[in-house]
Amino acid sequence: MDAASVTKVHKSFGSRVALRDVSLQLPKCGVVGLLGPNGAGKSTVIRMLAGVLQPDSGTVLVGGKPPSQVDVRARIGWLPEHNPLPLHRTVQDWVVEACKSRGGARKQAFDALDRCDLALHANRPIGALSKGWRQLVGLSAAVAHEPDVLILDEPSTGMDPLRRRWFRSLLRELGAERSVLLSSHLLDEAERVCDEAVLLSEGSVRASGPLTHILALSGGGDLDEAFVQTLMPKGAK
Repeated sequence: MDAASVTKVHKSFGSRVALRDVSLQLPKCGVVGLLGPNGAGKSTVIRMLAGVLQPDSGTVLVGGKPPSQVDVRARIGWLPEHNPLPLHRTVQDWVVEACKSRGGARKQAFDALDRCDLALHANRPIGALSKGWRQLVGLSAAVAHEPDVLILDEPSTGMDPLRRRWFRSLLRELGAERSVLLSSHLLDEAERVCDEAVLLSEGSVRASGPLTHILALSGGGDLDEAFVQTLMPKGAK
């Protein structure tokens, strides 16, 4: 059984269609890239897998169960792109609380802080950190309870090039232990981290499979709308 799956999902917000017949599978271990331009539908897929949004039709399962169930949510780690961290709290207090709220132990929280290179910042207020370091606080909180599925939405936002390189190495380590879904609009980031990829545009899957297949289609270019249009069936809008 896959760690998680999205099968023939449709979702609309009023008159706007966000997803059309989207399907994807996450293996028990490895990093799958959810790729596409801004507005492609990536965040909608992620919110469904995290259990905070329901599809209009189709099924979303994590470990064979709907992710909205309380016991299933404890198996999921989620880092949203715009992570609402409590800026007045210290890094350590917040990560410990987040870990324990999902069934983890204090020691697991401290291990996560070490793994995310946050030990020296543990007693600092989150608000005193840069955007890149705050992303690591969010990752630490998401992974501390050792979830089966880790969902990351544009996680390297705000990181400098050196920190981003280290971060990508950490993501590969995490993917060796669990299922990781990485949402990104950057092909070069996916190339360094992902095993497989799903390419979204305008709410539909345009290509999926081994990352080498996606890279061959792109010719190494950016994931802009001009590129994804080349993957659309003739006559499609």
